[in-house]
Amino acid sequence: MPQRPPGVYKRGSTWAVVIDQGRHPETGKRKKVWHSGYRTMREAAEARTHLLREQQAGTAVDTSRMTVGQYLMEQWLPARMPEPGEVERGHRGKLGIGAWASYRADLGKYAIPYIGGVQLQKLSSSDLDRLYDELERNGGRRKQGLSAKTVVNVHGILHKALNDAVRAGLVQRNIADLVAPPRSSRPATKWWSPQELRAFLRHVEDDRMYALWLLFATTGMRRGEVLGLVWDDIDFEGGTVTVDWTLGVVDGKPTWKRRAKSRAGQRTMALDPTTMEALRAHRARQAEERLFMGAGWLDAHVDWRGESRAGRVFCWPDGTVIHPERVSKWFQQHLAAAQLPRVRLHDVRHTYASAALAHAQGWHEVKIISQRLGHASVGITLDTYSHVLPAADEQAAASLARVILGE
Repeated sequence: MPQRPPGVYKRGSTWAVVIDQGRHPETGKRKKVWHSGYRTMREAAEARTHLLREQQAGTAVDTSRMTVGQYLMEQWLPARMPEPGEVERGHRGKLGIGAWASYRADLGKYAIPYIGGVQLQKLSSSDLDRLYDELERNGGRRKQGLSAKTVVNVHGILHKALNDAVRAGLVQRNIADLVAPPRSSRPATKWWSPQELRAFLRHVEDDRMYALWLLFATTGMRRGEVLGLVWDDIDFEGGTVTVDWTLGVVDGKPTWKRRAKSRAGQRTMALDPTTMEALRAHRARQAEERLFMGAGWLDAHVDWRGESRAGRVFCWPDGTVIHPERVSKWFQQHLAAAQLPRVRLHDVRHTYASAALAHAQGWHEVKIISQRLGHASVGITLDTYSHVLPAADEQAAASLARVILGE
């Protein structure tokens, strides 16, 4: 067994390190600061080396005086930021890049201005209660109150961060456990009827991006999933598409995300003949554009983090990456021209899901639909889309009455 390094100790099932910060100038007593929650002895030893270097450089923060802002923005968020090339979200506690950027924005806008200056060890449940009350009253733009959902999101981020502070030995308990955030109700979901979706597809038949619109309509894929496709993801012989990467937006910039929204989001699904034919036509058109551009064709897009994907299915005629927000704007322009009810691009996914569930013939089909949507479980599918099937309860009542009453 490897020899335990100095200053590293086993605490229960985890490891901890102690940093000697010298004698107190007034009392003369030595001050030792503990950092705990490390999973292995090696991880703890590496952390101690880093902390000692910070101390020698004069950059270490006295944990007894560390503010909430210092902890969140200088310690917690940097430790949770994923590195380019990491295999998956959740690796060693890291967040996905999209979630990380969202956390940073929400903390910067909604938490730091109110509680950033409070010492972490003195943060109380009353501080969080006042924070949530203020956000509900005046936290939004033009001093308008934030929605309950946004306040709940802020609470969730703070709760996660304070849990990590407990594990690191910075605070004794997570005071977010003592605070009840507002209840968040699910916003009403809009969707088209199958007839309206069909009208939209007829309207875009001659559009250069017809294959893109078809993928949204016939698979229920998310915007980032469709824009993240490369030609290797499409099996023209087998008639399938594999969803692995996504193209999202972080700080306004197109950003590659190595994994889909969840493990279940990584999936391979069959495509119908019409969609496959549209993809073949799109590939042929792109080959002509590539030939025309010659050396000017941009095959791979390298994002601001250094991630890159080549052979993108959907791009500008010169190979340049299409900003995801541009696709949403195109969608709204098509709606106006076709005089269709205004919905979001993401609502096409809701249209697909509600139509599919309405025509499901049994639980096996519901399971397949859930898998095609990339949900982690059938329960998520039913919970998300049960409200879009208003006739289901009436149909169930009538069917059960026939069984029970023999009518």
